[in-house]
Amino acid sequence: MRPITSPVLSHPSDRKATDSAPAPTRRAEGLMFLSLAVLVWPVIAVGTVSAYGFSIWMYQLLTH
Repeated sequence: MRPITSPVLSHPSDRKATDSAPAPTRRAEGLMFLSLAVLVWPVIAVGTVSAYGFSIWMYQLLTH
């Protein structure tokens, strides 16, 4: 029997040279971090708190 190999779980050094994508640069990683830290996560946080407040408001409207 042949062992099952998964491209997701395999070690990067086990991959063939043909299916290797270019490694992200330090600058690209920094820009991705900044976009997540400054844009995406604050929007998700505000949306989550807003949705929670809206659900409490609707609950109070329907029960009182």
